[in-house]
Amino acid sequence: HKMNRTLWILVAKDLRLHGGPLALVFAFPLGVCAAMMHFGPDRGQGPFVGLVFNVNMVVAVFMSEWLVARERAKRTFAWLRTLPVDDRALAGSKFLMAAAVSVGLWAATSVPFAPALWSPWTTGLVLQGLLLVLGALCIAARLRFNWHYAHLAGVLVFAAPLVLFMMFAGEDTGRRAALAALWNAPYGRPLAAAGLLLLYAAAVGTTVRWFARADTYRIVD
Repeated sequence: HKMNRTLWILVAKDLRLHGGPLALVFAFPLGVCAAMMHFGPDRGQGPFVGLVFNVNMVVAVFMSEWLVARERAKRTFAWLRTLPVDDRALAGSKFLMAAAVSVGLWAATSVPFAPALWSPWTTGLVLQGLLLVLGALCIAARLRFNWHYAHLAGVLVFAAPLVLFMMFAGEDTGRRAALAALWNAPYGRPLAAAGLLLLYAAAVGTTVRWFARADTYRIVD
């Protein structure tokens, strides 16, 4: 299919342009995790598990800056739109690249350094889903909103449901017990992972459709 071929060509273009920095994106977190594993006081315990997830969250946000902001700043999108390139492939390539980095880094940091995040394995899938949704929202915001506020918009959209969730649980032990029972049910984690993947697909699909219809000035300004 022509669009699929264009999509992979655009991904290859990003890899060629950003291959060196991408290697650092993987090397630095892995180095930090290895150092903490060997020299940290709480090897593999709670604080280290939190560090692994937080590092992945930072990279998920950073990727939207990296993959989109530079092209907007240099108005590369305007130039690419003069070529026979499907706009859906152009936008989709950013999501595909960010997802590949997210999945690769999550596996490389969590599996060897924080296996508790995969106990049971469905927990790791839910956390991966959270990272994918965060990355997709940040890229969507970076494409659609004023670049000065794009990251804030993406993070706020991601954080709002979590804040409401914590407010809902609050100090109510009955609600917390019900949520814990739902989470620990055989279908709890798989259902949460599936829901996050649907949210990810919705964020990508709506943004790609918007990008294909948007005027060029809205994308580059």
